[in-house]
Amino acid sequence: MLRSLMAVAALPLIFGSACATQSSTDELAGETAADNVADGKADGAVDGAYTYFQVSADLRKCLSPVCGGYFMARVNRSTTVCANGSSAASCYVPQLDWTEAHLRDDQQAKLLDAASQDATSDGVRALVRGRFASKTYPGHGNLGRFVVTEAWVAETSAVSGGVFVRVRDGGVRCIAAPCASTIEKGLNISRSAMIAEIDWSPAGLSSNEIQGFVDDLFTPSGAIIAGDRYTVTEAGRHAKGRTATAAFHRLADPTATAP
Repeated sequence: MLRSLMAVAALPLIFGSACATQSSTDELAGETAADNVADGKADGAVDGAYTYFQVSADLRKCLSPVCGGYFMARVNRSTTVCANGSSAASCYVPQLDWTEAHLRDDQQAKLLDAASQDATSDGVRALVRGRFASKTYPGHGNLGRFVVTEAWVAETSAVSGGVFVRVRDGGVRCIAAPCASTIEKGLNISRSAMIAEIDWSPAGLSSNEIQGFVDDLFTPSGAIIAGDRYTVTEAGRHAKGRTATAAFHRLADPTATAP
């Protein structure tokens, strides 16, 4: 079973197949008052979960800088605070500032291609982490810019759905299955959970691609997935799992040196 691959990699003592049933309760879904309190958090940790945005190319036909830039929207949240301090479902910026991302030109182009796909199709393929900053454009005032610190691209064209979470190995080892050994942190929200499985099949990944994401779980950055909660049951024991309707790799230049 594909969904068992991640659990086996994290816990070699698991044998057999677990039974999975969809759960109606996902404690990471929706927005809470605690999330609002943490909205101003400047979370720069490599495994942090704040300041993540969907980025979509602006395909409107008018003169730059008021058209042709990008629309930014916080994932898992209904509003985004724009560069001028206003709140909206998404915010327009004429420019992405790559100076802190440490990415090659071809990697930037990969993110921008995914952002163009997001502008014309359902789901999310381009994610960035970073912040809005001011920038004045002659004759137009402060339209701002977005400073990119991380860039993430979906592995496949599957339509994302559910909650966006950052997942990585939680350091837990068990002697019985199901083993909740992976930590998931909701992006831009204050909640997290321990899960036993990830069902990679909705994202349409090959076995080699799944293994690549399994390997990512043991890196500081982990992986980002979007998906829904389900319940894992084995030998009368229950644990949480999450489907992966989309899975995102972080773009990184191994030759770059971050400050």
